[in-house]
Amino acid sequence: MEFRVLGPIEIRTEEQTVLLDGKKPKTILAALLLENGRVVSDSRLRDMTWGPRQPATVDQQLYGYVSRLRKLVGPGASITRRKPGYSLSLHDSLLDSTEFGRLAGLGYRELRANRHESATRHLSAALALWRGPALEDVTDFLSQNELPHLEEARMAAVEGRIEADLALGRHQELIGELTNLVEAHPGRERLRAQLMTALFRSDRQADALTEYHRGRAFLSEELGVDPSSALNSVFQAILAGDPKISAPSAPARRIQVRSHADFVPRMLPPDIPDFVGREEQRSELKAYLGAHTGKVAPIVVTGMGGIGKSTLAVSAAWSSHDRFPDGQLYMDLGGTEAPKDPYHVMGLFLQALGEPGHLAFSSMDERVQLYRSLLAGHRTLVLLDNASDERQVRPLLPSASGSSVVITGRSGFNTLEGAHVVHAAPLRLDTSLSLLAGVAGAGRVTAEPNAACGLAAMSGGLPLALRAIAGRLTAKPHWSLAKLEGRLLHGPHPPLDELCIANIDLRASVRASYSPLSPQAKTALRMLSLLPVPDIPVSLAARALEISRPEAEDALEELVDARLLQARKPTAEVWLRYRMHPVVRMFAVEQAEAQDSADAWRDVVGRTAGSWHRYTQKSGAEALRGVPGPDPVRDHRLRRPVRDVPGLARPLREARSSGWDLAASAFARMVAVHPCLSEAYEAVLTLSPFS
Repeated sequence: MEFRVLGPIEIRTEEQTVLLDGKKPKTILAALLLENGRVVSDSRLRDMTWGPRQPATVDQQLYGYVSRLRKLVGPGASITRRKPGYSLSLHDSLLDSTEFGRLAGLGYRELRANRHESATRHLSAALALWRGPALEDVTDFLSQNELPHLEEARMAAVEGRIEADLALGRHQELIGELTNLVEAHPGRERLRAQLMTALFRSDRQADALTEYHRGRAFLSEELGVDPSSALNSVFQAILAGDPKISAPSAPARRIQVRSHADFVPRMLPPDIPDFVGREEQRSELKAYLGAHTGKVAPIVVTGMGGIGKSTLAVSAAWSSHDRFPDGQLYMDLGGTEAPKDPYHVMGLFLQALGEPGHLAFSSMDERVQLYRSLLAGHRTLVLLDNASDERQVRPLLPSASGSSVVITGRSGFNTLEGAHVVHAAPLRLDTSLSLLAGVAGAGRVTAEPNAACGLAAMSGGLPLALRAIAGRLTAKPHWSLAKLEGRLLHGPHPPLDELCIANIDLRASVRASYSPLSPQAKTALRMLSLLPVPDIPVSLAARALEISRPEAEDALEELVDARLLQARKPTAEVWLRYRMHPVVRMFAVEQAEAQDSADAWRDVVGRTAGSWHRYTQKSGAEALRGVPGPDPVRDHRLRRPVRDVPGLARPLREARSSGWDLAASAFARMVAVHPCLSEAYEAVLTLSPFS
């Protein structure tokens, strides 16, 4: 949303101009806008709107106008009652007078540094915001108070831009403009001095001297003063032929070297050569990136850590990069553990867009306004990877159509207006095997289909886990797939230690979601990880944790929000259930071993042992019904005996060694009583997460 006072008073959205009827509401809105969030007292608003003759109902009318304006300015701004008056706060909206001041300030700074090209560019952009006389259609009372300093700011910017143009040798182009300006503003001596300079440099010395005498006559007759020293110094320089007033010499010819600003930013990471799966989601992203609808609607890719959000976004960005000829900006924002300050990110983006380093001392508002101005009218892709929350990304969003934004993160970014959310889910089993074969070698996977399925199952379809498994196999070419599977299930080291290789650290990935949790949610994750059941209803969680159902649901939903559990929608036949990803379970079991006693493990499993039978039997039957047609690899896998969940064997052994046998052996008895339960449970633990 944009508010405009440099011309007719307007409120602009992406779709339309909001109409304001009457001078009084426009006056009140303009008075609030010009104070930049400061409180404007009731008395000042009354004086600016009604003047000295105010009706008896002035307070009621003022309240009514403010009430109407509140509805018009939202959601881009808000009007708040703060005694003794009102204040207007701009959220993500722009105010043209503020933008004018920012751009003009940048222009003056460049002018002082003799960077004349940049100065004229900034000052021209500032002046382009004026759509006519400022504060049009407001009352005379407000106009008389506010218009003079706005007009003075505009004329100062005009003079600064002309000074930069003169330094660039554009004197002949300026004569017509300066002649009109001097005619309209005969008392502005700087303009007259600039006209004299332009005339002299255009070999019109007599006209330049005549212009001086005209100015001197006006000042004497109208104001009773003599010309200033600045005007006199130009006059004397012309008479003396001072070289300082001559046209700037043409720069020496030299080999042309492209400046930093000439480069189009191409900041995307390398494309993923072995991208597999998610072709449908990549096509969806590509379609949204190609739809230039006149709006900047962020595209959010969300999911648990290691699920491949960045890979999906980068692959889609590369497949669409030709649609963004003005460049692609990319930044890893650091996630929740080490979030980067958007102020510094903005500085890097501005440098990539060709802005000089002096912006290091500018404010955040100045950077945001310049960033959005540079992207306006251009087709640029902005990829904000691994974002922590909405507050981090909001300043980095372009405001004008043409550019597109892709955000990846574990948060759902639920309050980001107009966002299109893409949920990255675990890979299917066949896709997991393809990724494993592509990295570790197709021959090894084909030679050991059972072990390959087991390893894919342990990864839970998590690309980061699959790459860790494949990397481990690549580093150990003499290992069989079955050997690695055995080490993960019953090896001497925790499974996550086995899968920590090079720059892949699954433990750190899960910890980033675990650390910010509340104590109750952390306890819930640790204790529920000890239950060898695929799905966790609220009632089972409440029984395991010895808390009420509402408390259990709150803890489970917090884990869902942190992407540590997946909620499975209830149907007429199935209750609401929560599923723990295998990699999350490995991490949570580690935490349980480190922080909780064997007595706690025994109590949790003992309280829930009686419920395992019916929950596992029902879930297993559902999983078998959902298994697709014949598949020799899968069917062979289903006929294998039930194995321990990776990482879970030791806690159960410790519980049994503490004198507890009933709950620890309950599942074995269930398998003996129900012959099909072994296959059902295996299907739940392996195929169901990605079927």
